[in-house]
Amino acid sequence: MYMNKRKLITLVLSFVVAGTLSARTSTVVQQMEQVKISNIHDISGFTGDRIRLNREIYLKQFPIDAYVDFIVRREHTDWGWGWAEQHGKWIESAYLSALQSGDAELLEKVKTMLDRIIGSQEESGYLGATALSYRSPERPIRGMDPYELYFVFHAFITIYEETADEHVLESVKKLADFFVANFGPGKNEFWPSELRSPDNYQKELVGHSAFAGHSVHYCWEGTLLCDPMARLYQVTKNKKYLDWSQWAVANIDKWSGWDAFSRLDDVAEGKIGVDALQPYVHSHTFHMNFMGFLRLYMITGDKSYLRKVAGAWDDIHRRQMYITGGVSVCEHYEHDFVKPISGNVVETCATMSWMQLTEMLLQITGDTKYGDALERIILNHVFAAQDSETGICRYHSAPNGSKPGGFFHGPDCCTASGHRMISTLPTYFYAKKGNDFFINQYIASSYDDGKIAFSLTGNYATDGKVTLSIAKATQKKSTMHLRIPAWCKHPEVKLNGAAVDNVTPGTYCTLTGPFKAGDKISITFPLEERWAIRENHSEYPSYSLPGGEVMYREAPAARTPVAYMRGPVVYCMDMIWNPQLRNDDMNMDADLVIDDSTLPVRLNLQDRGLMAPAYEAKATYKGAPVKVVLTPFANVGRLHRDDDFRPALHTGAFTYGVWLYDK
Repeated sequence: MYMNKRKLITLVLSFVVAGTLSARTSTVVQQMEQVKISNIHDISGFTGDRIRLNREIYLKQFPIDAYVDFIVRREHTDWGWGWAEQHGKWIESAYLSALQSGDAELLEKVKTMLDRIIGSQEESGYLGATALSYRSPERPIRGMDPYELYFVFHAFITIYEETADEHVLESVKKLADFFVANFGPGKNEFWPSELRSPDNYQKELVGHSAFAGHSVHYCWEGTLLCDPMARLYQVTKNKKYLDWSQWAVANIDKWSGWDAFSRLDDVAEGKIGVDALQPYVHSHTFHMNFMGFLRLYMITGDKSYLRKVAGAWDDIHRRQMYITGGVSVCEHYEHDFVKPISGNVVETCATMSWMQLTEMLLQITGDTKYGDALERIILNHVFAAQDSETGICRYHSAPNGSKPGGFFHGPDCCTASGHRMISTLPTYFYAKKGNDFFINQYIASSYDDGKIAFSLTGNYATDGKVTLSIAKATQKKSTMHLRIPAWCKHPEVKLNGAAVDNVTPGTYCTLTGPFKAGDKISITFPLEERWAIRENHSEYPSYSLPGGEVMYREAPAARTPVAYMRGPVVYCMDMIWNPQLRNDDMNMDADLVIDDSTLPVRLNLQDRGLMAPAYEAKATYKGAPVKVVLTPFANVGRLHRDDDFRPALHTGAFTYGVWLYDK
């Protein structure tokens, strides 16, 4: 194979130094663009530790060979997608992680797996797991193929954008041509059931689709390929990929039977919520389609695409985003403000694609509200889903729940989405546009693109203070844009000790150079402490759709819980840190009453694994006064105490809760 002939040093250099790529075609000028992940180094602190855990323990030890064997054998005929979606996600995750860290060993393994996958590609271009004996001109794919191959598309395009490797590009083009040849006007379509228009109009569906995944996703699990197809057009400028993407989107109304695409305008106008588009709105699937709509906006300039997606984002953010930044209720979006605080809520797949969607909107619009939302997720929910020892990410991460049960359940879609989400984190830190540079997330790290180099130091989550130190700046004129979070009432910015004026929450603070080596920008965001009262709290009796999907109603609640926050950091009471209560699986609703009349007191708890300091709050436990320890929600993946007590993996030995009840 072509890749195996290269020497390791050439291999590493070819992956780190991108070649000349085809210019992206776009009629929309983005406010900022993603920087190369290979330019980001020395990620430190809690985030750096968890990214290394993801790379060293999970990605490098993951049995990817077995999953690539599964693809190469191509014998799959049943419905399940767990095995067939692993290779695409792992290839992209491991590649980005190896590139960012300079891990030559992992990079070599990625290339070996990539060789094997590309080498197995059929002449038709098919690159999935489905057996040839199962497929025919009338049934060219298995129902879950589009969803599984979505991640292969993106992995290959990501690698090409970094390396300009034509072999990878030719493979992904062949895969795209397979879908162009088999799906389109006068060919196969992404109908979610046997019903055809108009007989499918407003019909509630169950079961599986021949070409578009779950029927209860109403065709969207097929049309999600509009996203990588549009991205491939941006790279190649071949109009057939743009035409195919637009064809898929233009037929969503017809295939869904619910006019779901057109009615996104009603969501944008506030007439309905995104949950009302169809009987079951699968969060993760919607996000993947929405990213395709945004690419079509960037390519065509058609503002209707942006209006639909931005309107849906606003609705989800306002009603369906949890205090910890995560989204989804039993994998879908609910009506009104229905967000149960426990159970199967905040799916890791949905969190991953919600982050990607939010980052795209930030780059397109430059609106800091998207950066604020990303900050909330990164500092809270991303690592709450990750086991702090194995790196495995769990399926759901409820604000109130139990552990360790639920942390290992695969590998499946969410374990794979978890490592992909963590591997992409550095791409959210910074952005640029020409000589304009944007600091979007305050994670300790360094950046060097040859023209500008700087380091970001400090512990933002602990004291809200960071310092940006310029190590190199070659541009005669440059501008630094610092995201000032909306939650911060009194932010301060100093350039070389001199206070900067007009530092306004919810905007970018703009500093115009030229900058020089040795310049320092000191940034302070005082972390406001507060007990947050849960808004729109209810009880949530459940019911099921005909296909078994769990839905919720609202009922009056007797009490309203509170949560402790410091700036954007959400805290929880985790029984791992409260052995004095002598009840690992305590019923927090019945047994504990938190005292929110005073603020908790900071503890000097020596534990490097904590993202931010621990705090001590007053409470009553079974009628007796006690003091309880509050730790960052990001740390709920910790599965043992300092005395090394370790519960059995599949038990619910320890409870934890963000939301606590006062007297």
